[in-house]
Amino acid sequence: RFSDQLSINVYMNTLYKKIFTHIFLVIFITIVSLSISSNIAEAKYIKKIIIEPFSDPVDWDRPFKPGTFFSTMLENSIFDSGAFQVVQDNIKRQNILIKTQIEEDQNKEDPSIDTEKQNTSNSTQTGINKLIDTPLGQYKVRGIILLFNPDINPLKKGYTKKEARFHKEQASVQISIELVNLHTGRLLAKKIFTAHSNTGRKTFDLNSENINYKTNDLKNFSSGKVMLKLQGQIQKFIYNVLDRLPLEGDLILVDNSNNSATINLGKTNGIMVRDIFHVYSVQSSFDDPIDKVDLGDMYIRKGVIKIREVQGRFSRAKILVGQGLSPGDLVVPKVKESKSFRAKDQSWMRGVIWGDYKGLPSLSE
Repeated sequence: RFSDQLSINVYMNTLYKKIFTHIFLVIFITIVSLSISSNIAEAKYIKKIIIEPFSDPVDWDRPFKPGTFFSTMLENSIFDSGAFQVVQDNIKRQNILIKTQIEEDQNKEDPSIDTEKQNTSNSTQTGINKLIDTPLGQYKVRGIILLFNPDINPLKKGYTKKEARFHKEQASVQISIELVNLHTGRLLAKKIFTAHSNTGRKTFDLNSENINYKTNDLKNFSSGKVMLKLQGQIQKFIYNVLDRLPLEGDLILVDNSNNSATINLGKTNGIMVRDIFHVYSVQSSFDDPIDKVDLGDMYIRKGVIKIREVQGRFSRAKILVGQGLSPGDLVVPKVKESKSFRAKDQSWMRGVIWGDYKGLPSLSE
């Protein structure tokens, strides 16, 4: 009996261990799978932004231009990060180039398209005119250098060699940043960033036009260290504000007779075959008919499209539902991106001045 009981105990212990190990593996695999799928969803779509050249401080008259310098530095840093598609603010030229490229591809595939286009040229031209006025980017980053002082406590006249030897520049830089939705023209968020440093080893020359932000030389200046610090803070601000918003694009070609359309989002933006998009027309500044209060932007659903072919900067789609779709209509992915892994650190929100509706879009899926 003792041996039987011992065997039973050994068997039960082994069984419990197997069950525990199995449950642990299931939980581990589930957590890893959720983590991977959530991260993929989070990084799926790449939004398009424009970084406008920043303005210099009021009455700035030195050869060094801090506004252009910093905005170029920020633009290249964001581009290198791969978090956004950085586009140029040349709306008409860029949209026409994309349209021309697509038409050339279609003409090669089917020469008869030219004749069909001539028969519908009036209606198509109306849509193209609407498209030309459509912004290429989804959001714009605007900035003003409020203060750029590489040494707020310079050496006074009559300084000694010893004072000069131990003097360190005390740099101070202040920048105002605005994020704007280009489809509606509404301000999303605004924040003023300020930073100081006195740890640089070299004197910053405001008369120089040859300072290169791509080299390590920038770290030798107190003002350079301040700009690098602000660059990181501003990028974090941009990421977190835009992370709250959906990807948006535009219809750039529509062929209702063949139930096909083309959008100005492609591989660069993380678009994949079989992705589903809703199509909207947008009425800006919709007012309450009774008290005339601005209720936001009215998104009118017009149809649904499904991506069937993806190129670098554009994608072709099949029109699943809807009529009257035209170039310039807004397209938004059907599936929302997961935000479960959004950073818990909310310190970036301190000092933020939110635009209408705290930076959230009127559109709600």
